[in-house]
Amino acid sequence: MRPSKLAPMTLVLLFALPSVAVARDASGVYSIVSTGAGIGTLVVAAALLVVMLSLRRLAEGSAIADNITYAILGVICLATSVLVGWVSEVVSVGFTAEQARLDADLLAIVAMVFLGIYFFRVRRAMSKFLGRLTGQEQNLISVLEPDAELPGNEDGEGV
Repeated sequence: MRPSKLAPMTLVLLFALPSVAVARDASGVYSIVSTGAGIGTLVVAAALLVVMLSLRRLAEGSAIADNITYAILGVICLATSVLVGWVSEVVSVGFTAEQARLDADLLAIVAMVFLGIYFFRVRRAMSKFLGRLTGQEQNLISVLEPDAELPGNEDGEGV
C-alpha cells in the first residue's frame, strides 16, 4: 500500500480511537472527547475556509472561483452544525438536546448537498474544457501526466 493512501486511513483510525473511551460510559471522558472533537472540527473548518477563500481570490474569474462558493457554504454549514451542538449543552432554554441534534444533522445534510453541487459543477466545467481541446492538446496533457498511457499511431501500435 502506498504511504499516500495509508496516511488518511491512519488519521481516520486515530480519530476513531476516542470512541472506545466513550463506549466505556465514563462520565467525564465523553464531554472531553466531544469538546475536543468539536474544537478540532472548528479549527479544520477555519483552515479550510482560509484556503478556499485564497483559492477563490487566486482563481478569480474562472469556473473554480465561481463554483467554490458552494464549497464555502458547505464548510460553514458543517462548522455551524458543531456550534449548534455546543449551544444545546450550554444553553438549555429554547430547545432540547434532541432538537439541537436534529438541527445539527440537518445542517450536515445541507453541507453535503452544497459540496455535491460544487463537485458536480466543477466536473461539468472540466468536461466542457476537456471536450474543447484538440487531439494534439489532449495528447500533450496525457504525456505530461506521469502515469498516462501514450497514444497509438495509425497502425494501432504505440508511438
